[in-house]
Amino acid sequence: MWKAKSHAIPSLFIVANSISWFLLTLFLIIDILYSSNQLPFDQVLMISACYFGGLILSSIIGGTLLAKTLLKKNALLVWNFAGVFSCLLFYFFYSSTNLVTTSALSLLLSCSIGLGIPTCLSLFASQSNTEKRGRLGAVVFFTIQILAALILLPLGGETIAFQFLFLALWRLIGVGGFLFYKPQERKPEEQKTSLLSIIRERRFILLFLPWFLFALINYIENPVLEIGMGKIGPDLYNNYVVITNVISSIAAIPAGILCDLKGRKITGIAGFVFLGLGYAFLSVFSGTGILAYIFFMVFDGVAWGILYVNFIFVIWGDLSEGRSREKYYVLGGLPFLLSGLIQVLVQPFAQYINIGLSFSFATFFLFIAILPLVFAPESLSDKIMKARELNDYIQKAIGAVNKRKPDEKKQTEEKEDQKSEQSTGEEDENSQETEQDKKARELAEKYY
Repeated sequence: MWKAKSHAIPSLFIVANSISWFLLTLFLIIDILYSSNQLPFDQVLMISACYFGGLILSSIIGGTLLAKTLLKKNALLVWNFAGVFSCLLFYFFYSSTNLVTTSALSLLLSCSIGLGIPTCLSLFASQSNTEKRGRLGAVVFFTIQILAALILLPLGGETIAFQFLFLALWRLIGVGGFLFYKPQERKPEEQKTSLLSIIRERRFILLFLPWFLFALINYIENPVLEIGMGKIGPDLYNNYVVITNVISSIAAIPAGILCDLKGRKITGIAGFVFLGLGYAFLSVFSGTGILAYIFFMVFDGVAWGILYVNFIFVIWGDLSEGRSREKYYVLGGLPFLLSGLIQVLVQPFAQYINIGLSFSFATFFLFIAILPLVFAPESLSDKIMKARELNDYIQKAIGAVNKRKPDEKKQTEEKEDQKSEQSTGEEDENSQETEQDKKARELAEKYY
């Protein structure tokens, strides 16, 4: 067992290194778009279109045309060094005043990220058992969040160019995972899967729609949240980002356990309920000050922890059992990538949006998003769910039997006590009768 687990460690390290590196580069691109220089909207749109467009296009290519190639050790190693190279280019050539250079660097960086991310996620799914995928996904997500925080903290106040140099070093450390990585061969029984056939699947659509609505609503509301929190305190939004990341990291652990014990469906519903309640607090109490935003931070962090583990790591791995995993992860990741671009488009118009009305709409659509999940089939296999139900039934039956045994023992003892009391009473009566007989005999002898 330990040998099997040790084989999975290099793959999981590659996953953690790659995704944490991707998130950190995303933070830096957002810093470039919304830095103190206040870039004009057309420049923001061009840079973000290059970055997010490159991510989407390259991930589709990497998850379809290059899926088998990227499973090979040398191909993944080349992809890793491409990330190092793209970060170094940002370090040497980035200039906040040169739009063409920044756009070209963003496109190159995004392509170096997107090509291998579907393969990384498929590696995670391949290294995890279905019945324990939620817990492993929670551990990987928690590790990614910790790594990202440890890297970001010492970089506060540094220039963007220097931060890219640091990320190049972090990506270079990822090479260590390849020293012990053993490529997995495709199973011969694996079905060939096309993107179109996945989109036509009823269960995929019912699970994809809620995730898409969540990502869309969350990123549309982000600029509105920033404006609302800015009216209360200049640092509140930055604190919100930090607090929700901490809470989501902690919430991911019980979320992963819940995924495995009770299923993905009920866990996803719980995540939407938490986020809906958070926006409900804002829509009702947004005029009362910071307290409503504190409640929202807690609910939002818990929801992110649940939904990120469920919809990034677990569900698409379940649906892709025996199929092309990369394609499921490509489609499952599209809402996350598209919503980032949509946030950029909404940002200039956020100041004209009614804050209270916006939060009310978010609450309504989040609860609407639960409906497809209600009708969606459980992605955890029926065999596992029935085995767990049977095991729960057996445990309850054993508990009932164990509970009944002391009661039966007590009843038996009570019956024995009653019998002993009855026998004692009979003996007393017999003894009393014997004494009466003696007295009667004595009287009879005396007078007759």
